[in-house]
Amino acid sequence: MHRLIKDALASVAGGGAARALAAALACFDDDRPNVVRVLTYHRVDRPGARPTLNPRLISATPEGFAAQMAMLAARHPVVALADVLAAARGAAALPARAVLVTFDDACLDFAEHAWPAMRRLGLPATVFVPTAYPDDPRRAFWWDRLYHALWHGRFPGGLDAGGRRWPLAGEDDRRRAYDHLGRQVKALPHAAAMDLVDRVCAAAGLDGQGPEPAVMGWPALRSLAAEGVALAPHTRTHPLLQRVGAAEAEAEIAGSLADLAREVGAAPPALAYPDGGHDAGTLAAARSAGIEVAFTTRSGVNRLDGLDAPGRLRLRRINVGRRVTPAVLRARLVAWPLRHAG
Repeated sequence: MHRLIKDALASVAGGGAARALAAALACFDDDRPNVVRVLTYHRVDRPGARPTLNPRLISATPEGFAAQMAMLAARHPVVALADVLAAARGAAALPARAVLVTFDDACLDFAEHAWPAMRRLGLPATVFVPTAYPDDPRRAFWWDRLYHALWHGRFPGGLDAGGRRWPLAGEDDRRRAYDHLGRQVKALPHAAAMDLVDRVCAAAGLDGQGPEPAVMGWPALRSLAAEGVALAPHTRTHPLLQRVGAAEAEAEIAGSLADLAREVGAAPPALAYPDGGHDAGTLAAARSAGIEVAFTTRSGVNRLDGLDAPGRLRLRRINVGRRVTPAVLRARLVAWPLRHAG
């Protein structure tokens, strides 16, 4: 059923067909309480606005995002992270068709584009912060470093990396190299993965110049917290937690909680795993650090009634990409419970 729905949504990605499909699916909408749909955004920006950052991380343009939020405000109760925590504890119930809107990585464009659109509509937001990044210009995400090196670097003789030679003569060459190296980064132990990225960047001939800053600083984050934005941990340095040892995973999670408590005065016990990566050891580390709910990148929705402690550390989300129109998003929010709630 899910594959049929996904294929149908892809085939009607824009215009009236998507709206018609969403309306048809509405008869299947799940009106049970305590079923929460969690949306994942990364960057909300215009392509080219920050040319040294990887544009694949753009989830929506500012205009597209504003339209999506207007649709949510009209059709769904948008809940806060505190509401989800209370429901997970059994202390309260979420309304039917509840949606939690989350943003990974605390990117600068959240304050510029995403939050103003949500604030105008009175919608709550949750931002997962990699807490070693604010106000540290030495840090950049590996995907931005790799993109910056491959697209802005100088490789007159090509690049030797990842077990093969890449000509890098044009856009297609660079995309193929990025895709291959990105898969290797996610598969390797964390230290080896970062060494691979370091070697590509060193070969780029950019004299140590990296991508522009991507993450908000602590003053901006404190201002957002004062306006009601929930700031939650996304680890400290954003490693794939299943690619580090158990002690390091727990230190990353506990350190992120401590950073938030120190800098903004609050640290809700909710975690977004970097890139969704987790295994049994990661769940144990999260539990030991005091995390009550944790979010993966596995697609789907979550029925909180009767969910056990391990289940609360494996909550699903619905990723939003740049091709998603408000009509397609509406249809996805209706369609997912057909398979994943219950």
